Amino acid sequence: MLSLYQRLILGCILLVALVTTVSLLVRTSFVHLGALDAQVHVADSAVSSLASARAALAHEELIAARIATGTASLAEFRGQASKTQVRLDAAAADVRIFDDTIPIEPLSRQHARLAARPPANPVDLTRDVDALEMNLSRDLSTVAALRNSVVSDLHGQQEWLRARLIAACGLSIVAAIVISAIMLILVILPLRQTARVARRIAQGDLHQRVEWRAKDDLGAIATELNRLAIRLRDLRETESGRRQMEFQLIDAVVRSIFEPVIVTDGKGQVLKLNQAAAELLGGSSQNPEADRMVLANTPGGDKILNAIRSAVTMQRVSTGEEGESALMPLRIGKADRSYRLRTTPMRDSEGKLLGAVTLLEDVTAIAEVDRFKTRFLSVASLKLRDPLQRLRLSLYALIQGHAGELRPLQAELAASAEFEAERLDDLMLDLIEVAELETGRRQLRIEKIRPIDALHDAALRFRDAAREKRIDLELGAFEDVAFVQGDRRALRTILDNLITNALRYTPEGGHIQIGATEQTDRVQFFVRDTGRGIEAERLPTIFGRFTGDASSGSTGLGLALIRRLVESQGGQVSVESRLGSGTTFRFTLPIAVAEPDRHPVEAG
Repeated sequence: MLSLYQRLILGCILLVALVTTVSLLVRTSFVHLGALDAQVHVADSAVSSLASARAALAHEELIAARIATGTASLAEFRGQASKTQVRLDAAAADVRIFDDTIPIEPLSRQHARLAARPPANPVDLTRDVDALEMNLSRDLSTVAALRNSVVSDLHGQQEWLRARLIAACGLSIVAAIVISAIMLILVILPLRQTARVARRIAQGDLHQRVEWRAKDDLGAIATELNRLAIRLRDLRETESGRRQMEFQLIDAVVRSIFEPVIVTDGKGQVLKLNQAAAELLGGSSQNPEADRMVLANTPGGDKILNAIRSAVTMQRVSTGEEGESALMPLRIGKADRSYRLRTTPMRDSEGKLLGAVTLLEDVTAIAEVDRFKTRFLSVASLKLRDPLQRLRLSLYALIQGHAGELRPLQAELAASAEFEAERLDDLMLDLIEVAELETGRRQLRIEKIRPIDALHDAALRFRDAAREKRIDLELGAFEDVAFVQGDRRALRTILDNLITNALRYTPEGGHIQIGATEQTDRVQFFVRDTGRGIEAERLPTIFGRFTGDASSGSTGLGLALIRRLVESQGGQVSVESRLGSGTTFRFTLPIAVAEPDRHPVEAG
């Protein structure tokens, strides 16, 4: 059996031999064609030379006739005879090259004698020239006939050579295709067969074998693949081997996780700790039998045990409480760390509960940032609000003239300062709202709210502002939209922020529509404007804090506050916008549960 390399080399040698043979054949044919063309050229030169000599001799005959009539001289005859002699010599040389059996040299010598000593009698001169012209015409006809015969023969040979070249090229192409196809079949089929067997082995059919005995790289691959299939089959056929593979795989996955991972059974006893968990809890990742009670002896372990019991009992993912209470402080050496707890139940392929997997996510840096943020917002709400109120009161008294009449420039500066103070007050209100939500001081009063009433009140609040900018503020909602369950003050804040943003970014003559539509189990509110729209790259982060549009002076707290208020009431908020085509904000609130009314039944 030939190896793959031998098959490739053999195919390449055949192709090279084929190309070489065709090249030699083409070269030989073109050389032969060139020789035939040269013969035709020689024949044409002989005929042309004889025709030229005949024309010169005819002219010479004409001069001899004119000598007889006395209109030409003997010197003129000798001049033309010398020209005719040159052409006869050239014709004799060309005819000798074409066919040396045709006697042109005797005619040339006879003409040379005539030109040297022409007869004194004009009649004799005319007769001698006429005899030469007749002999030359006879030789010209003979050469022309031979030339036509040669040309005809040459054309036949040329057609035969062309046909041979075409046939040889066609056969060479067919041979090259056949050789390439055979070579590809001999090379690709073993590779495809090997790939097919490898795919079936990967799918679990370990009885497949690669049949390739040649001692090449493919043979080495086939041998190793067959050996691997045998090993896998032997390993799979043994239960202990299968369990060992599963255990090794699970153990490797758990060990490779960077975060602390604790695997427990249904009773909360430790089955497995990865290296990070062992370092955190003081246990051993290699000997979990000695650390089954490590959670009970570790500060914060009770939280892990409670989460494990909750996950096992409820058979769902347990993450503890939200906010600060979801963080579990643990000490590692002299450092305090905070971890977010997440426990997930484990089940087998049949759904039977096996235990739980607990993941501790290190959120120390996030917790520090959140605490710093909360402290900052608290300081802002307590320390900055009162000075700001006194500043606004002073500006109001100054503008009203309580400190004396102001000049126009002073009044303008004071009004600008009052406007900026109002913007700062709005920012402080947003900060206070966010701080209250973050720290839990803001308690929502959930009640039944009629959407059309909330929308109507919002339209009335902003009617004058919209009229000043010549913006059409439209209310689009049906009267019978279902009641929602939410906080009235929070809903007012949400609508005010959205309508304020719409008025800010909608040009004069624009249109703003507010409304609500009822869905399956919730009501969707919307605020749609015809403003400049929002850039596509800002949409994913538009509800983040301090991500407002810097060109408009917006801080972005309003949309962050809207998101927190909507989500705290069990809803969702979204935005749709395209630059130059306006913006639509939507948020949902759950529909209020209907309480059955009981009416007294009148008897009779």
